[in-house]
Amino acid sequence: MKNKIQLLRSAAIRKKSFLSRISLCIILMIILFSVNCSLDIIPPASMRFSVEITVLDTSASDSDSLVTAALVVMQSITYGEYYEAETNSLGIASFTNLIPDRYNILASGERVSLTGIIIINGQLQDTSLYIEANDTLKLEILTQTSRSSALVISEIYYSGAPPNPVPQYFHDQFLEIYNNSSTTLYLDSLIIADADYGHYEDSVIYAIHAYMFPGDGDDYPINPGELIVIAQDAIDHSPAPIRSVNLLDADFEYYLSDKGDVDNVNVTNMLQIHHKYGIDFLYSVFKDALVLMHVKDPYKLGYGEFNELLLPKSAVIDGVDYSDNLAEIDHKRLSPDIDGGLTGGIPSYTAQSIERRIDRIENGQIILMDNNNSSLDFHVLKPPTPGYIEMEAEE
Repeated sequence: MKNKIQLLRSAAIRKKSFLSRISLCIILMIILFSVNCSLDIIPPASMRFSVEITVLDTSASDSDSLVTAALVVMQSITYGEYYEAETNSLGIASFTNLIPDRYNILASGERVSLTGIIIINGQLQDTSLYIEANDTLKLEILTQTSRSSALVISEIYYSGAPPNPVPQYFHDQFLEIYNNSSTTLYLDSLIIADADYGHYEDSVIYAIHAYMFPGDGDDYPINPGELIVIAQDAIDHSPAPIRSVNLLDADFEYYLSDKGDVDNVNVTNMLQIHHKYGIDFLYSVFKDALVLMHVKDPYKLGYGEFNELLLPKSAVIDGVDYSDNLAEIDHKRLSPDIDGGLTGGIPSYTAQSIERRIDRIENGQIILMDNNNSSLDFHVLKPPTPGYIEMEAEE
């Protein structure tokens, strides 16, 4: 494998910390909490009120539990109004002039420990805020912690090609993995799986499908700043009538020998660990959650009631939760310790992907955002870019 990063557009990328990226969040969170309905009737100013939200880190000691300098965002579900604030030295984010409504509320921050930066995420889903005018409502968000990953999912193309004229074509899907660290790592025996819905609080991932990278430990290195592409079918999907992406240069592909699947003999096949249905490892064009895992014995925990492979959640390296309707954050599949947000908002069959945003350039290497919060870390990309990272033009 070779370093495939190509600079599509030259742009100055400023080095910045997590908090300096708050300017991105208005665009991201409008996407995160977008709703399909809009109302012409807005409650009068006399009905507006204030809210104070305290963000607490439940993993810290009592003296350190207040999360300062955390970003808190609120989105009115009915009216679509968006608000953001940063927590002060007491861990409180203050909001004024709010309208009575149901809200999705999300908090994201970080703290420094002896072993590195700990990422903090928490949320309140579909929370009704109705109080008398001119009062201040007090809420708490209890957060969970996680750590950034050396290997991250950098792009997922799942929406499928536009009907032109072939309808509902999804065999052009792909996923990218990027080495965000300064150390050469190995893909051998890592697993890509998709998580079933309804097990948000469980200690295991209910995997609908699970595929493993081949190798004995050091056969498939991935160098710092390098990415690899896993294709559903490693063929050129760009000729008419499909007019999608060329995946002939993919590094790996999913292959089902007993399902009449397409096999590019020049591309290494992923190893089938579990396959519940379909002629391919199909990423849902509507909503799904994909995880990268390291599991020594994938069959140790057995199977769920509906033929899902049970994999330990503690083995997740990185995960991304996406949906076509970002207002349905209460339907997330991954808990906040894996992914504190929700990305996507892409209509099916529109040739759009989700790509991880660039944080900074460090010693000549692109470092991608990794807040373990896909609402902040990802943006929508069209067209998809298999094999390289598109540089974002400076505003």
